[in-house]
Amino acid sequence: MLNKAQAIAADMIALRRELHRFPELGYQEVRTSQLVCRELDRLGISYQAKVAKTGVVAELSCGHGKTIALRADMDALPISEATGLSFSSEHPGVMHACGHDAHTAMLLGAARLLKDESFSGTIRLLFQPSEEDNSDDPDGYSGAKRMLIEGALQGVDCALGLHQAPMLPTGTISLRDGAVLAAADHFEIVIQGRSAHAGVNPQDGIDAIVVGAELVGHLQTIVSRQVSPNDQAVVSVGVINGGSSYNIIADRVILSGTTRALDNQIYQRNLTQIRTICASLAEMYGAKIEFKILHQVPVTLNHPEITATVRRAAARIFPETRRCSAGRISPISPPNCRPVLPCSAPSPPAANRPRFTTRRCSSTKQPWPMGRPSWPSPHWSCWSEHGEKSLLITGRTC
Repeated sequence: MLNKAQAIAADMIALRRELHRFPELGYQEVRTSQLVCRELDRLGISYQAKVAKTGVVAELSCGHGKTIALRADMDALPISEATGLSFSSEHPGVMHACGHDAHTAMLLGAARLLKDESFSGTIRLLFQPSEEDNSDDPDGYSGAKRMLIEGALQGVDCALGLHQAPMLPTGTISLRDGAVLAAADHFEIVIQGRSAHAGVNPQDGIDAIVVGAELVGHLQTIVSRQVSPNDQAVVSVGVINGGSSYNIIADRVILSGTTRALDNQIYQRNLTQIRTICASLAEMYGAKIEFKILHQVPVTLNHPEITATVRRAAARIFPETRRCSAGRISPISPPNCRPVLPCSAPSPPAANRPRFTTRRCSSTKQPWPMGRPSWPSPHWSCWSEHGEKSLLITGRTC
């Protein structure tokens, strides 16, 4: 399989670069979807287009057996690219900055590799729209939830996937049981005060900017003072909008940001703390403060049996095996790993050879709580261009 992947590497790199040149935002992936359909037609793989608006679902079947889903997201981000690469974005203000171009190319590569393989069961290929945002959906659903509602996971026994991880060395496959991707959201806080002249009668106003500034400061204490250093959580404010003139007390300020945590209980507790802070400041200043969740996804939990299967497969494909002796692993920083097994020297050359990393957690909270996810977060891969992407494989029950 590794030799077959290396043989199509140049094609997959070219495909990824084509996708990178023409990025599209969530639920707008028309050209991307057409490219996916074009490649599936070339491979003779049946598919259904326009799932969840711009998504594509394809299947490879061979006899009777389990149904496994492999997933890639396709959307880009509203970011202007300034890399200077020969295949830079040709769509102003839009860029594949999160690697979904690579994910899409990888899943097409996996389809090409698996098309003529012998297996028992069904492999379902999910090309998902709108992973980054849900603003273009009338119900506020992400592409994953929209695909789930439209039956993309019906009959699926398990789902596999990856997310490229630029913080890891190229060629690394990183695996862990339990929580692997944090619960996350997009929140908005609307502060309603009262306008007044800032130089004549400020005492008659309720300054929404002052309230907002204090609110941001209090939010920073949630993680620093109410979350254990042994746990991971984030509360960040990324946007503040308010005010109309330099000499007018602002009567309205809108803040938006995100909270994240690898434990659902910690995540929910942090949301409760935000609501408490908003209510307390509103009472203190006489303002009105509304806290809204615009978009929300749960913790991604890797099923240990499926992760073990992926671990064995990776070790079989990549004879050079490295195992990690680190304790608790940060979801942001790479583990402090050391090789504990002797390394052989198979092809490809060492500079390009993937390394297989097993990550174990020594936290007293292990095993991580398992549960049926409310919608999918799977991804998948084939060989990727050396120096451009690293691989993070995840799997979980559906």
